[in-house]
Amino acid sequence: MSEEFFTPLGDMDKKDKGKERKPRKTGRLLVFVLLFISVASLSFSAFLAARMDKMKKDAENASFTEVPTPDPDTVNPDTVYTAEEMNKLIAEAKEEAREEGISDLKKQIKNVYSGGAPVVSMLRSLYPEDIIYYDKGGYVFCPIDESLPMSPVSYDDITFDETTGLASYAPGGENAGHMGIDISKYQQNVDWKEVKKAGVEFVMIRVGIRGYGTGALVMDESFEDNIKGATKAGLKVGVYFFSQATSETEALEEASFVLNAIEKYKVTYPVAIDIEAVNDSAARTANLTAAERTDYTIAFLEAVKAEGYTPLIYGNTKSFCGMLDMSRLSEYDKWFAFYDTEVYFPYEIKMWQYSEKGSVPGIKGDVDFNITFDDSFDK
Repeated sequence: MSEEFFTPLGDMDKKDKGKERKPRKTGRLLVFVLLFISVASLSFSAFLAARMDKMKKDAENASFTEVPTPDPDTVNPDTVYTAEEMNKLIAEAKEEAREEGISDLKKQIKNVYSGGAPVVSMLRSLYPEDIIYYDKGGYVFCPIDESLPMSPVSYDDITFDETTGLASYAPGGENAGHMGIDISKYQQNVDWKEVKKAGVEFVMIRVGIRGYGTGALVMDESFEDNIKGATKAGLKVGVYFFSQATSETEALEEASFVLNAIEKYKVTYPVAIDIEAVNDSAARTANLTAAERTDYTIAFLEAVKAEGYTPLIYGNTKSFCGMLDMSRLSEYDKWFAFYDTEVYFPYEIKMWQYSEKGSVPGIKGDVDFNITFDDSFDK
C-alpha cells in the first residue's frame, strides 16, 4: 500500500472515536474513486500545460542572438551563412529543442503510467529535489534540506525474499540488517517461539495510546502478554506509544505512562513516540503547528532518554515533512514507514517499516515488517 493511503500504526479503540474502520458501502467508494480520478486528471492536465508553457518560454528566452553577416574576405566562402540564414537555423534549433523536450516529457509520463504507477510517482520522478506526498486533496512539495543528515544506506544493498517478503541488508555482501516486527492488540494469541524460530530478531510492542477524541490514556490490552511472551522467547524488545499530546505537560504524561509500564521488563530496543495524522477534523491535535508538535515530541524523547532508554520517532512522509520540524530533530533516531521496495526518503533513518501485509509463523493475519540497518540498538 502506498503511503497516500497509509494505515496508522497507532490504531485506536472503538470506544474512542472508532479507529477500527467499518467497511465502506460500494456506492460511496465508487463515487470517491471517480471523484479522485477526475481531480487527479484535472490536476495533471494543469501541471502538464504549465510544464509545456515553461519549456516554450525557456526556448524563447534561450541565449541566442542575432548574427551579423561575416566579412567574406576573412572566411572560407563555402562556410559562410548570411545573417538571415543563420537566424533561421537558430529558430529551427529552438523549435527542435522544444519539441524534443516535450517528447521526452511525454515518454517519461508514458513510461510511468504504463507501469501502473500513480500520479505521485510521476511527480517524484520529475522533481527529485522535493519530497512529494498527497494530502488533503493535493500534492505537497517539500524541498529537501541538504543541511540535514542524509541516509548512508545504499538501497541497492536491500533485497527481498520472494517467498516470505522479508528484507535483508547486506552492503558488500555482508549482512548488516536486523529483521523485526511491530505488534499491538490486533495480533491475537501470538506463538512467540514460532516467531523467534522464523528469524524475527526484534519486536516493537505497542504500550498504548492517547485517544484523539477524549484525550484519555489507554493501555494496549495485549501489552503485558506481548512483552512477557516476546521476552521469554528471547526476542529483543522495544515499545511505542501513539501520541495525541496537545501540550508539553501531556507529552511528559505520555512518557511517564510508558516508562511506568516498562520498568519491570527488559526493554533494550528503543522507546518510540508515534507521530501520525488522524483523519478527523475533530481530532484534538488537528490544529497543532509543526513547531508545537515538535516541542511536545522532544519533551517525550528527552524524558525517555533521561531514564536510560533509546528514544525514537515513528512517522511516515507526512509526519516528518509536514507535521514536524526536521531541523530540530537531527539528534534523534527515526523509524520511517513507507510500503515499497525502496525507501522514498533522503534523510538518515535507523529503522524502516516496509510492509503492513507481512506474514510470520506464529501470528494469525497480517503484521508489519521492519528492518534496521546496523547494530545501533543492540545493547
